[in-house]
Amino acid sequence: MNKSRWEEILAVSARLFREKGYRATTMDDIAYELNVTKPALYYYIKTKHDLLYAVIESAVEQLIEGAQRIMEGEGGVEEKLRRLIAWHVNMFSENSDFTTVYLAEESELPEDKRRFIRDLSRKYQEFYRQLLREGMEQGIFRDMDIPMVVRAISGMCNWLFDWYRRDGKYTTDEIADIFYDIVMKGCLKEPGERKAVRPARKRTQPARTK
Repeated sequence: MNKSRWEEILAVSARLFREKGYRATTMDDIAYELNVTKPALYYYIKTKHDLLYAVIESAVEQLIEGAQRIMEGEGGVEEKLRRLIAWHVNMFSENSDFTTVYLAEESELPEDKRRFIRDLSRKYQEFYRQLLREGMEQGIFRDMDIPMVVRAISGMCNWLFDWYRRDGKYTTDEIADIFYDIVMKGCLKEPGERKAVRPARKRTQPARTK
C-alpha cells in the first residue's frame, strides 16, 4: 500500500467524518473528495467502519507516541505533567479532525473494535496515572484518588472537541496553561506540607570475593 496515498485517504475521511458526521458521510463522498472511483477506494479499505476504525486508531496512537516522548524526556513530575496536558490539548489544533472523530464517533465502531480502542485509551491515561503516583510518592502531590483525577483531566482536555475554535479567544497553548494551573492547584501540597525529595542514591557493586 502506498503510504502517502493511505495517509491522504485517512485525512480526507477524518475531515468529512468531522464535518458531516460519520453516518451522513458516504463512501461516494470520500471517493469524490479524493478524485477516485469508489472501486478504487475499496482497493484500500473494505468497509466504512474499517475506515472509521483506522482514523480513530491513528488518533489514539498519535496521543500515545507523543506521551511516550514526554515520559522518556528530561524533567520532573510537574514539568512532565505540564507537557503532557499541553500535548493533549494541542492535538485539537494539530490533528483536530482525527481527535474530534475519535471522541465524537467512537460509539459507531463495532463492539470488538470499540473495546480495543478503549484499551488503547487506558494505555494513554496510564501516563497521567504514573505521573500522579510519582508525585504522591515524592511528597509533591497530596493524597488523591488517582483514577478520579485522571478522569477530571481527561474530561477537561477531551471536551475541547465540542467547543474549541481556532479563531476563539484563547490559543491551545493558553488553554493548556489554564488547565495545568487548575490541575496543579488541586494536586499540590501546601509548601509547608511537602517533604524534601532526596536524590536517588547510586548503587555500588558489591566487592568480589576470591
